[in-house]
Order: sequence, then C-alpha cells, then structure tokens
Amino acid sequence: MGVTTQTGEKASYLAKERSITLPVTVINGKNDGPVLLLTAGIHGDEFPSMYALQQLQQSIDPKEMSGVLVVLHLANLDGFHGNRIALNPKDEKNLNREFPGSAQGTPTEQIAELLTREFISKTDFLVDMHSGSANQTLLNHVYSPFVGDEELDALTFEFAKATGMQHIVMYGDRPRDPNNSISYPNTAMTRGKPGLTTEIGHLAQSDEASIAEALKVATNTMYFLNMLPGKPVEHPEPVIYETIKYPSSTTTGFFRPSKATGDKVKKGQEVGKVVDYFGNHVETIQAPVDGTVMMVNQMPAIKNGQSVMAIGVEQSE
Repeated sequence: MGVTTQTGEKASYLAKERSITLPVTVINGKNDGPVLLLTAGIHGDEFPSMYALQQLQQSIDPKEMSGVLVVLHLANLDGFHGNRIALNPKDEKNLNREFPGSAQGTPTEQIAELLTREFISKTDFLVDMHSGSANQTLLNHVYSPFVGDEELDALTFEFAKATGMQHIVMYGDRPRDPNNSISYPNTAMTRGKPGLTTEIGHLAQSDEASIAEALKVATNTMYFLNMLPGKPVEHPEPVIYETIKYPSSTTTGFFRPSKATGDKVKKGQEVGKVVDYFGNHVETIQAPVDGTVMMVNQMPAIKNGQSVMAIGVEQSE
C-alpha cells in the first residue's frame, strides 16, 4: 500500500486506498520467518485486542524478531468512531460477512476486497481478534476452522492450541469456495492459510484482564511460529467443542436469561424466559443440547427467531 518496511525495521502508518484508511504496523524482523497477520477491529466495538496489539507492537524490537508481523490495528474504522455494534455505519453491513468483497461494491465490501488482496494474500498465518459486543457476555474461546484439507486443518488446530486458550471450538460451517468465503479468517483458510478467530472480553469493555489475555494469545502465536524467542504455553486442560448451537425465541418482547456464561446445561433445561411489553410470561426457552454456555445476549429486546445465547457441545471421546 505504498510503504516499504526494510529488514530489521518497524513502521506504523495510516494505509490509504480510495476512501479506506487502515492503521497498520509492519515489523520486518532481522531474520527470515513467516508472515503473521494479527487483526483487531473487524467489529469496531470490540476493544481488548485493539489495546493488546498496541502494546505488542510497541514492545517488539525487529532486530530480535524473525519473519514479518503485520498488525492491522483497526479494520473497521468507521464502525469504531460510529460506536456501532458490529456494523459499518456507511452501509449498515457486517465486515465479517462480506468476504472476499468487491472493489466496486459498498464501503464494507471494498474494505473486504482490500483486506483480501493486500493483507491475506501476503500472509502465512492470520488471527482475527474479537470480543463480545456491548450486548453480549462471553466465555473466552478460540475458533479452529476446518475446510476438509487434512494438512491445513491439522496445522490450524495446532495453531489454535498454541494460543494457550482453554476453550477451542472446531468450526467447519463456513463455505469452502474462496469466491464466497464470507468471513475474514475463512478467506485465509480457503486460500490455504491457517486463520483463527479469538473471542476475549465482553460487553464492549476494556478491562485489563482481557487486554492481558489478548496480549498473551498474540505473543503465544509468535512463539509458535518461532518469530520471537520463547515457547507457547498450551492450556493444561483444553476443552474442545465440536459445534455450537443457538437457542432462539419464537416470540417478541423482553428476554431474561437464567443461565450465565460457563454454566453447564442439559437438553430441555430452561435457559431463559420471554415476557411481553406488559411483563406477562409468554415463553420459556430451553437448551436444545447438552453443553456449556459460551455467550449470552444481555440486551432485553428480543424478536421472533432471534438467538438468545450460544451453547458449545463438547467433542465426544
């Protein structure tokens, strides 16, 4: 994007193309190694990873690093300044649903196309760093996608374990067509590059514990790739999930959850209630499976068909 970062140097700048502006840091290590792309702000209201990546880039000496680290500090700048949950106010679209994008499309589609062309195409490994939005409580977890490529899927799983996160979700629901890749990390996967999604922190908060966890995860990925001296520390008791299910409301009104993130639930167990605008009970929502509550919608407004939480189903032995 018009900026060259020489071997052994670091550059932070606003990368610009047409109406798109992206805050980027490139750290070009002294020694050979892979290219790692760490991205925050695909959703502009998910803050812990933004602060963590600021700290990471400031702490690294390129002369002590191998490979190239590309830090995309904020992929959705308009959403960030617009204080929007997930969306870009220029076109009301979710950037993580518009890949591989279009150079002739809406503003969000243009960002997706630029990220596909100028960032994903040049990287070897990608981590898309998220958190719970203002309407969600969240159990920290990492998605380990699989696309039917045995070698790539195995490497991606090792990459996920190396983050050190305890809760790992195996995720194979995205399209496998690179021309209809939908999400940011899946765009990497459909091009043969491991792409993880981390979820750390919630309620649009910027608490120090979540920032520290995001920083640890980012550093562990660099250890895994031998970009920095050190070894990744895997969680001693990882929990692997084979899928996530989303119980939904069949009515409209106020949702009141009765379960919190981390709770274990049994199929058929109550997880929340819906009352109408007058406070009258209209629905009891039940868990569709046995599992662990991964996310809870904390905003009371609920519509018919809207999911109220995410329940992770642990992998069978």
